[in-house]
Amino acid sequence: MVDNFTIMDDSKEYQLYLEALDEERSAWSRRTAVKRLSELKSEESLYYLNELVVDRYCVVPDWLKKVAREYYVCLCLEFL
Repeated sequence: MVDNFTIMDDSKEYQLYLEALDEERSAWSRRTAVKRLSELKSEESLYYLNELVVDRYCVVPDWLKKVAREYYVCLCLEFL
């Protein structure tokens, strides 16, 4: 039986999501992680961008909220 947690750990989207939240990384590196996450254009990447914008709203710095919101809106429009 496959463990869902193991699958999530292996996903590129999840790794980029963690990179975007990692306060040990430089601002540029975190912004790049958000950009790369948006470029994957998958439902999973859309989910993680939504997490960055909505669910982590108080944790994520203002610059990251703005960048993630822009990419999230673009992806939502593409899925329509």
